Amino acid sequence: MIVIATDVPAIEKIVFDAFEKYAPPNSYCGLNDVRAKEATTAACWFPNVDKLLDLPNLELIHSMAAGVEHLNIQALNGKYKVCRIVDSSHKSAMFNYLLWGILYFQRHFDSYLKNNQKAIWQQLPQRPSSEFCIGIMGLGEIGHHVALQLRDMGYPVVGWSNSAKNIDGVQTFAGKAQFSDFLQQPQVLINLLPLTPETKNILSAPTFAGLPSGAAIINTGRGGHLNATDLLAALDSGHLSGAILDVFEHEPLSSENPLWHHPNVVVTPHIASHANLNVVVQQIVANDQSVMAGLSLVNEVDVIRGY
Repeated sequence: MIVIATDVPAIEKIVFDAFEKYAPPNSYCGLNDVRAKEATTAACWFPNVDKLLDLPNLELIHSMAAGVEHLNIQALNGKYKVCRIVDSSHKSAMFNYLLWGILYFQRHFDSYLKNNQKAIWQQLPQRPSSEFCIGIMGLGEIGHHVALQLRDMGYPVVGWSNSAKNIDGVQTFAGKAQFSDFLQQPQVLINLLPLTPETKNILSAPTFAGLPSGAAIINTGRGGHLNATDLLAALDSGHLSGAILDVFEHEPLSSENPLWHHPNVVVTPHIASHANLNVVVQQIVANDQSVMAGLSLVNEVDVIRGY
């Protein structure tokens, strides 16, 4: 039995509809259903941890997405296995979003859109892809895919991750010791890192200062990676030219938040990429069946590392 556990009503309806469509009948229920006591797997998005800890047969906490930071793993006391969703279409959709963001800065669309509002006709020099370096923070499933796609399109690509990675045709850096060297090259810095205590606020003043003057930021990692105050200061000083932000520490983003109103910031409502709901349900159902059979799980997360 799978229990659907989220404290976000809009998400709960979407997930129940998806399970009704794609899961076997009577294989799932809500947290307040009497059958929840039988659940071996919890399908989670910002769950009520206290209620999960009350379920006597629960063995697996399953994210409904690629990330797991919304699960509050630390509060679960290491009692459960944890899995996440991996979907090839999720990688493709993320790449499409990031390519749009890269072209937005590379081809000066940020400037053209401002000029459009003022009826200014001004042609700016085109920058070839071969001279426009892209930096990727996070070289996991999605970061690796994005790096290869951009490499094949002729962009110089540099990547940074916590542990050493080897990607043909991509210059890679690893660990704190190599972070400053990595930052020296990108004209657009993309964040795809998991959110851990070590990566929280990594998009802050020291990182921005290490980038070349005029660099831009695209954050599709997590809202907790970004220090918004430092970003606005770097934009106002002119050191950074712009930012595209898709994730925020508190969502939806408050209408009073200054990020909405800065002329060099583009806000999108956490839409860079969503896993296919059929894939989400099928992976959760398959892992629940594996739990009940005592088999190994797909896309299991290292609870200590957080990814």
